[in-house]
Amino acid sequence: MSNYLSKQQYTVNKFSLELYPYLAAPENRFEANCAMQYGADFKMSFSRGGSPKEKIGLLQLIFPQTKIFQDTVIGGWNVDKRTPTAQTLNLALCLYGEDGNIIGGHSTFYKGQEMRSIAEDKCLLIDTPREINANFANGVFTGVTNTKFANYVVELGSKTGRIYNQGVLWGYSVTQNAKDAGKFDYNIIAPQEVRIAETNEHLSAIARFLGTERLTVKELVA
Repeated sequence: MSNYLSKQQYTVNKFSLELYPYLAAPENRFEANCAMQYGADFKMSFSRGGSPKEKIGLLQLIFPQTKIFQDTVIGGWNVDKRTPTAQTLNLALCLYGEDGNIIGGHSTFYKGQEMRSIAEDKCLLIDTPREINANFANGVFTGVTNTKFANYVVELGSKTGRIYNQGVLWGYSVTQNAKDAGKFDYNIIAPQEVRIAETNEHLSAIARFLGTERLTVKELVA
C-alpha cells in the first residue's frame, strides 16, 4: 500500500502549490523503537505577467521538528538550505536548492525533475521532506509534528537581490486519531498570504543565515 495520500492543490495570489502528503505510520505502535515517518512531495511555483527583465527564484523557510542541517534550529524558522561558508549580503544565497540538482528515486511524482527553476516570468521549487518521529509510549504517540513552510520570491537583478513582501505560509502535522488509536491523521495548514516585512521571525531567519542584521534584510524587501 502506498504511503502517499490524495493529491492537494492550492492557489494564493500568484503562488501555486501541488502537494502529495506522505505518511508511513508504524505497523506496531507498541513495538520497541517504533517510529513514524511523515512529510510530503510538493511543487511550489510563482508566475508573474508583463515583460520582466530580471530573473526570479524561490526562497523557502522551514519550521521543522527534526534537525535537517548542522545549523538547523528545531522548532524555529530556518532558511531551508545549508548555511554558506562565506557569508555575504546576497539573497541569491538563500534560494532553495542549486542549479542542476535532480530529485531522486524516493519521490514517486518528481523523480528525475530539477529541484528548482529560475526565470524571468516563473520560478519553482520541488521538495520532498521526510521527518522521523519515534515518540511513542505504550502505543500512544507523544511527538510534535507541526512542520511549517514559508515561501518568498527573490528578484536577482541587483548586487544584493530583493525579496518580494508578499509570500505564502503553509504546513502540515500528524496526529493520532482520537477514536481509533491505530490510525493517524495527516492535517494540512492550507497556504495563506504572509508579508515578510511584518514577520520578524522570517526576517531574523534570513539574517542569521546571511550573518547580518534583521533590519538590514528588511531594507531589501520590495
